[in-house]
Amino acid sequence: MPTIRDVAKRAGVSISTVSRVLNNSGPVSERARLAVLKAMEELGYTPHPWAKYLATIREEFKVSIVMTPRIKEYLVKGEGFYFEVYLGIKNVMKQIKACEKIVDKEEALQDETDGFLLIGADFRRKEVERYMSTGKPVVLVDHYIPGMNVDAVVSDGYGGAYSAIRMMLKRGFRRIIHIHSDLRPYSFRERFEGYTSAMGRCGLMPRYYEFNDYNDNMSSVIDLILKNYGKPEVIFTSNDFSAIRAMEELEKRGYRIPDDVSLIGFDDSPEAEELELTTVRVYKDELGSFAMRRLITLMMGQDVHPAKISLFTEIVERKSTRGSPS
Repeated sequence: MPTIRDVAKRAGVSISTVSRVLNNSGPVSERARLAVLKAMEELGYTPHPWAKYLATIREEFKVSIVMTPRIKEYLVKGEGFYFEVYLGIKNVMKQIKACEKIVDKEEALQDETDGFLLIGADFRRKEVERYMSTGKPVVLVDHYIPGMNVDAVVSDGYGGAYSAIRMMLKRGFRRIIHIHSDLRPYSFRERFEGYTSAMGRCGLMPRYYEFNDYNDNMSSVIDLILKNYGKPEVIFTSNDFSAIRAMEELEKRGYRIPDDVSLIGFDDSPEAEELELTTVRVYKDELGSFAMRRLITLMMGQDVHPAKISLFTEIVERKSTRGSPS
């Protein structure tokens, strides 16, 4: 594939001249412009969509990556959901002249920056409005606040949950319950609604049980389910951590996974793969890379109308689900 360097060499001009022709900026003689256009045609060169942006970027963008202590812990450990998101952000930053600073909520507002990436669901409406009031671009990552016209990059929790439940319904399962976490985060609320919709479409009553992942009350949740509902055929959870804890508590009580109960998580964490848990994969690195690219576009003053970008998820079936009811 020909590069901008190849075009410059064929046209007998500098790379910066090719860049000026591509971006229609700066002084370029008509002869040089025609030479560049001819070289592009002869080589079959098509500018990368980012070429125009990168060519006009100033010396360096300053990006504030805003995280709460809860999110920062993932970076300290060097693993987990938000560490992978961060790697996606870093991969894009390597392609441009940019420096990042990881900051907390208050520090970010005091910093000189060109744009904000707000990571995770720990930002309330008024907090987001404070960042927006600076006049600098703001992109929410793995979070969205309904009714706010703010850029956001999220995963398709609704579609992922809906597809997972439909998969089990088609196999003949009917006693399917949902163990959900705090529903204030947009991602968990979407997964909740996807489960509810799939059950409702088949005329089945959804059954919900709340798990507090901070205090880890899964033992009590499982006891409550078994006492009030009986043995479910399938348990769908808000994330892999919840599914793994449910698996542990069920096995303590003598239930076999998946012979007695099928389990489905969400996110596709390394632990889910290790324990062969069926889950819904979130493309975490791409959450980060899409968000960073969107922020760059906004910092360039391009396509400034707010957009919510939703990345499709994918069912990953492993050994925690059965092919049919027993």
